[in-house]
Amino acid sequence: MKRKTLSFLVVALLTVTAGMAAQVNAASQEVQKQNWRSVQAQANASGPIPVALPTQAEIEMKGGAKRDGRVVEIDEKEQKVLIQGGQGKLSIPLGQIHKILFPESAKAYYINGGPVVRGDRTPTKGRPQTWRGIPINAFRLLDPNKGQAEVKLESVLSVDKLDSLRSVIVGDGKNKRQFVVDEMQFDVQKKTMTIAATPY
Repeated sequence: MKRKTLSFLVVALLTVTAGMAAQVNAASQEVQKQNWRSVQAQANASGPIPVALPTQAEIEMKGGAKRDGRVVEIDEKEQKVLIQGGQGKLSIPLGQIHKILFPESAKAYYINGGPVVRGDRTPTKGRPQTWRGIPINAFRLLDPNKGQAEVKLESVLSVDKLDSLRSVIVGDGKNKRQFVVDEMQFDVQKKTMTIAATPY
């Protein structure tokens, strides 16, 4: 009788132990999944935002003069903007620039290469955005000919705000949207820039 009771207790103990181990393992797997989701979210939030520079810009100088051309390079180290105009390339120090404006009449391109249709009769696909205090080296011009670029905003925007921007870009999943730059300004001392952009 004692042996049967002992055997029963051993079996019961093993069963309880196995059940507890299974629960611990399941809980551990769930924690790992949550941690992985968190890592994925952080990785997505830290990725750059694609933007389009229209192929024609108007550079307003601090002295009142104006220059026209296509922005082909923004050099953070040399503190200058390189524009392509009718008479070749022109280098302009950032400290001399009041702002760079991109008119609606200028062509802009989606990241996939297609043209962005803009103008008075073309509704925007979201609210205009202004991003301030962006490190100049966080902006990268990928294709100067079509103005395709990207900007990293994790240093100036919260994760929630970045997620909101990405939801604007994704749209309905079929027709992705593109932020088109309307205006740029530079703070040479802080080595930062401000970008105003509108999604289309």
